[in-house]
Amino acid sequence: MQLDSRSFFWEVAPGGESTVSGFVTLLAVAQALASVNETSATLLPKNILFAFFQGETFDYIGSSRMVYDMQNGKFPVGLDNVDSVVEIGQLYRVTSGELQPVAHTLTVASKKTQPRRNGDPLIATLLQTSGYLWDVPMCSLSRAPSRDSHPDRSARAHPCLFPTKFPAVRLARGAMAPLVQEYHESSYDTADNLRLKYPSGMTPEQQLEFVTDTAQALSEVATVVARALYKHAGGSDADLSNIQADPKTVTQMLYGFLIQSNNSWFRSLVSPDRPSDILEDRAPQYYVAVNTPVRSTQLVKYVLANLTGTVTNLTKEQCQSPEQGTGESKELYEYLWVQGSVPPNATDAVPHCVRAAVRLSKAVSPAFELKDYGSQTYSTWTESRWKLIKARIFLVASRELEMTTLSVGIVVLVLSLLVTYFVSSKADVIFTNSREPASAAY
Repeated sequence: MQLDSRSFFWEVAPGGESTVSGFVTLLAVAQALASVNETSATLLPKNILFAFFQGETFDYIGSSRMVYDMQNGKFPVGLDNVDSVVEIGQLYRVTSGELQPVAHTLTVASKKTQPRRNGDPLIATLLQTSGYLWDVPMCSLSRAPSRDSHPDRSARAHPCLFPTKFPAVRLARGAMAPLVQEYHESSYDTADNLRLKYPSGMTPEQQLEFVTDTAQALSEVATVVARALYKHAGGSDADLSNIQADPKTVTQMLYGFLIQSNNSWFRSLVSPDRPSDILEDRAPQYYVAVNTPVRSTQLVKYVLANLTGTVTNLTKEQCQSPEQGTGESKELYEYLWVQGSVPPNATDAVPHCVRAAVRLSKAVSPAFELKDYGSQTYSTWTESRWKLIKARIFLVASRELEMTTLSVGIVVLVLSLLVTYFVSSKADVIFTNSREPASAAY
């Protein structure tokens, strides 16, 4: 799933429809599956791996790195062990009614994909687990169906992950209608573009808890995808009704990722040590720059770990060094010391240690590791940066300068009026020739 976005302006990439709507839905899918995994008595025959990629806007840097590591034994899962892949695309708004955000595009591929309509077994599972799915005709790699108005990015995929031909599935509620995406990867692709609306007069804390129509729609999409993945991985049909994405969690994620990341819920998920390094009093930006740290990566890591991980009884010291006398394994899990929420009738949060199977890996293009700077397979994209130019502009003059300018102006005005009056009164003298013409003799 893509984590980054861009726009025409540097470091201004809110990524509402094009990015946030997709990875928030995938995070909700992960939470729904983690919840049923705790209650189910049987293990799934197949594992479900969630991957979030940076650098996808330019040349699929993150996904190509993962595929490269899979092929070279540097990833826990080999590429040959991947049965199916689902990529959740950006959200669209249907043009009917009040433009409710209820449509997603999914890219689906597996080893058993056949070049025919509904040929993929995972698509068949999606169709069975949902009452509002429509199949989009087959399309070539990186080319969207011609009858749809969405950009090519909605049904694209890295060639190492997907076959040459792959089906795309649109999840929509209601009749099929044209799709509209006015601000794809634009500086206007904000929360307003997602119709993220709150009743007037609400405090930030009330907005954080208010379930919007957008959050409800995304939770429905997440429920469908989670049930389909669970069944495709070998889960029992009896457990499908227990798989349900939480609309409240979705609305909290939308608020944090699109309006203000420094809120009470996000603070409870991150480390209490210097939370300002991750959280800020505005919406995160999703443009990946060369020398600018990207806060969204760490933020998604903490959210995913808290949604899918397990709270342990480890102390802070044990959480930082879990392999020392605790029986825990840092090779299998990541241990995060988080701030925690504030209990009822209390004023201070209760920190705790979260154990989760969440890992970070640098999204560095294999071309630089191979020193193949002319590679046609891996990205060699770099960012042009201008040298720092400083300038001082005084927009408001000092009081003394204003009075001096006014005084000089008044003096010049008075002198101009006096000179004009003098010239006008003496015009007959100044502009008249006093010499008489000489008489002519013939």
